[in-house]
Amino acid sequence: MTHWLYEQGIGEERAALIDRGRIVEARIQRNDAVWLAGAVLDVKLLAKSAGGHRARALLPDGAEAMLQPVPARTSEGATIRAEIVREAMIEPGTGRTKPPRLRPVGADTPLRPAPRLIDICSADDVEIIRCPPAGPDLLADAGWHEVIEEAETGQVAFPGGLLTFSPTPAMMVADIDGDIPPRLLALAAAAALAQAIRRHGVGGGIVVDFPAVSEKADRNDVASAFDSAMALPCERTAINGFGLMQVILRRTRASLIELCAADRVRWNLLARLRSAERDHGTGLLTLALSPAESTLLAGQPQWLDELQRRTGRPVAVESRAA
Repeated sequence: MTHWLYEQGIGEERAALIDRGRIVEARIQRNDAVWLAGAVLDVKLLAKSAGGHRARALLPDGAEAMLQPVPARTSEGATIRAEIVREAMIEPGTGRTKPPRLRPVGADTPLRPAPRLIDICSADDVEIIRCPPAGPDLLADAGWHEVIEEAETGQVAFPGGLLTFSPTPAMMVADIDGDIPPRLLALAAAAALAQAIRRHGVGGGIVVDFPAVSEKADRNDVASAFDSAMALPCERTAINGFGLMQVILRRTRASLIELCAADRVRWNLLARLRSAERDHGTGLLTLALSPAESTLLAGQPQWLDELQRRTGRPVAVESRAA
């Protein structure tokens, strides 16, 4: 039976779509994130690009976004109603923030905040099972920790090989290694690649480096294996003689791999809070945090208050080596 496991965590919501006992999609939405996909808001047009097809727009909090397309006969300084179609993202490696992307909507479209993760899951019309911290860890039982480890390392093991995702400012790069014959390795990797893309929410441009396979018919078989396993709408190129294939998917938010790479301190701290709220012991609960994690927690005192409320225990924070 297909169903969502949903968890209202401290600092973030988490969800996993379960099909035949395994996680096929995993999602995390941070509670303090602003201007998430799906929000409809009024923005001010700042400056059009040279061709007039794109424009910088001013969000209500003073941040900037990119609007495309620009409605005809709209002048700079005008107010436009728009929907966020891609959230702000931090570029891996550079730390720069890519501004949100907007598309114009009709002036009669109601203003609305972005949907919460629970709302997004509800829209799929499948059963949602809520996972309170006091109950059994259903996410862990379904393989949540394994998915998190994949996101942290960028590595996905499959029979005969290893798939490695490397986020870059321009695209996601997927490399394939293994110790079985190239054709068999490429065929096995094709299905693993498609499943990992969906599981981690990878979007945008992906360049895949398959093992080089000399025969065109064999390369077509590998591409067909990818198509058969790919459950999301996408476009792709053929696999060339060097083993390269490009895949393009819709991108609305950072993948789990990118979310981890963008801010490892926050990623680790929220994971520690998740573990702590499932500590069913008694008495003082001690959080051993790195200096950076302690600094982040000090700036979010409501997280510590929520942990104490959920566990019914006092919490002490102690430093550990970074």
